Amino acid sequence: MQVNNKLSANFYGLFSGVFWGLSGVLLALLLKDNTLASCFLIPIIIACLNDLISFVYMFFYLLYQKKHQEILSILKNKNYLIITIAAIFGGPMGMSFYILAIKYIGIGYTATISALYPAIGTLISFFLLKDRIHRIGLLGLLLSIICTMILGYSASTQVVSGWIGFLFAFLCALGWGSEVVISSYGMNKNIPSDIAYFIRQLSSSLGYIILIVVFVHSFPSVLHILSDIKLTTLLLTTSLMATISYLFYYRAIESLLPIRAMALNITYSVWAVVFAYLIIDEPISINLLLICTGVSVGSFLTAVNPHNINKLVFFLK
Repeated sequence: MQVNNKLSANFYGLFSGVFWGLSGVLLALLLKDNTLASCFLIPIIIACLNDLISFVYMFFYLLYQKKHQEILSILKNKNYLIITIAAIFGGPMGMSFYILAIKYIGIGYTATISALYPAIGTLISFFLLKDRIHRIGLLGLLLSIICTMILGYSASTQVVSGWIGFLFAFLCALGWGSEVVISSYGMNKNIPSDIAYFIRQLSSSLGYIILIVVFVHSFPSVLHILSDIKLTTLLLTTSLMATISYLFYYRAIESLLPIRAMALNITYSVWAVVFAYLIIDEPISINLLLICTGVSVGSFLTAVNPHNINKLVFFLK
């Protein structure tokens, strides 16, 4: 039973990367609209709508799971504030910078550069949660980081406004790395993963609304999206993919702890490149393909149990 649970948790982590890569490509497709592309702060508005719709999805999902009592108990449990803090790092900070980076350097570069977040998360997790990592896993993590840094340099020198996009992608990684560790700490306080994600989306949506009211003042962009059936459908689909991704991701964090969950989720950089090629015809260069392969291999080495590697080597002999 424990093996099956571990296997399920690893699949949750992997598929969180698949769906996140797909959602990123759909966001890039949304940003191609001429009216939206002309507004500098539209990524923040889209991120707000994305999390707000996701919150609605999660609300009905929890009702379907008959967890209305857990929803009502949110305000009574002080531990839920931990998830709220994580939401600020992952939502208004991480997601906004992620979409801004997509706008400037495209989904392929953004996905791979922002995949630095496990390195940041690992350091925070090591110091705060005492989460250890084996030597093979450390080598895998270093491989992923090095590949990401090479791609980041490539993006900053070959893409127009690349250095701005690189900065946004790095700040996104900082936000996501902090979020995953704080969320894991909160779930260790007996907060179920689906409730944690529901709180995350609620807190993130409120944070975005405050941010928009105070700084953005660009509600015509919202009306433009909602008045266009194609854009609205695309936004709803994007948010659904992101919701599925995060729900799987939080389940993986709950079972595997941050380091291994991040190692599986980081494969979104590869999936994003593949989906970008299939959906929006974004080219795949040999360098990009090799770097993405490096990220995938590094992620696998970080997530896999070293005892299983020894068994595999023995079997191949």
